[in-house]
Amino acid sequence: MMATPTDNTAPTTQGQPLVSVITVCRNAAATLEACLASVAGQSYAAIEHIVIDGASTDDTGAILNRWRSRLAVLVSEPDRGLYDAMNKGIGRASGDFIIFINADDVFAGPDAIRDAMREIARQPDGDIYYGSLDVRAGATRHHYVPPPPDQAAEEMVTGCLPHQATMARRAVFDRTGLFDLRWRRHADYDWWLKALADPTIRIRQIDTVVASFALGGASSDLAKGQPEVFAIQNASRLYSGAAWDRRRIELLQKAWLGARMEAASLRDAAGSGHGSAATPPLPWRARVAAVLPAPRVRLIRKVKRRLLPRDG
Repeated sequence: MMATPTDNTAPTTQGQPLVSVITVCRNAAATLEACLASVAGQSYAAIEHIVIDGASTDDTGAILNRWRSRLAVLVSEPDRGLYDAMNKGIGRASGDFIIFINADDVFAGPDAIRDAMREIARQPDGDIYYGSLDVRAGATRHHYVPPPPDQAAEEMVTGCLPHQATMARRAVFDRTGLFDLRWRRHADYDWWLKALADPTIRIRQIDTVVASFALGGASSDLAKGQPEVFAIQNASRLYSGAAWDRRRIELLQKAWLGARMEAASLRDAAGSGHGSAATPPLPWRARVAAVLPAPRVRLIRKVKRRLLPRDG
C-alpha cells in the first residue's frame, strides 16, 4: 500500500534542538517512499527534512510532489554526484544537528531520533555522535555496533564508522569543511578521517540503534571504491608517522588472514561431497582466488606491497 503523507502542521518543539535530516536521491522511486515515511513518522518533533534530488527521470519527482507538504526544503536539479548533493543539503540546513538518511535507508524505528537525542542530552559536551546500525543485505540483517571512539582510528583502517547513524553538530562542518568532491565514492570516509584527526572535535558514542542501512549503494562497490579509500587513507594526516605505518600493516595483515581463512573455509565447504576423496586439496592461493573476487585479491596485495618496507 502506498504511504500517505500527513499534513504539514508545524510541530511544537518545546525547546528541543532542531535536527536536519538530509536525503539525497536520483531515480530512487523504488525505495524513496519508505524513506520519506520513516522520517515523517518520527516521534521527535523538531525535525526539518531536506531532500536534494539530482533531476530524476523516473517517478521520483511524482513521489516527492506527494510528500511536498512534509519537506522543509526540496531541490531538484542536476548535480555533480552524491557528495555535491549532500553539500547542497548542508548549505540549506538550519538545524543544530545534521544526519544523512539516503533514499534506500530508513530510521530504525519511529523513536530513533528521540532516543538518539536523549542519549546526546546525557553527554552534551560532544560534537559528533554515532550509534549503531541495522544492515540489510537482501533478506539478511546484521546488527552493527561500532567500536568506541578511542578505537575509531583503528576501525577506519579496514572499515568505517556508520555515517547513517551519525549526528553531527552543524558547526562541525565549519571545522572539517564540506565533502571533498575529488572523491566520488567515499568522501564521507574522508570526512570521518578529518574529524578524527582534529583534536578540537569531540566524538561520542550513543547507545541506540539509529538507522537501517541497505548494502548495495555506490560506496558498496568494492572494486571501484576501495582504491579511493586507500588513497584517502594514505594521504590522511590521521595516519602520518612510522607508528601508524606499522599499525596499519598489522591491521591489514589481520584482515588479509581473515579473508584467506574465510575463503578457504567456504571453498572447502562448497567442495565437500564432490569429486574423488583422493583428489588433493587446492593450494591456499588457488582456494582464495576461487572464492574472493579477483579485484579484492589484487587490491590487498597492492596495499601490502606499498606499506611493507623494502630491503635496501
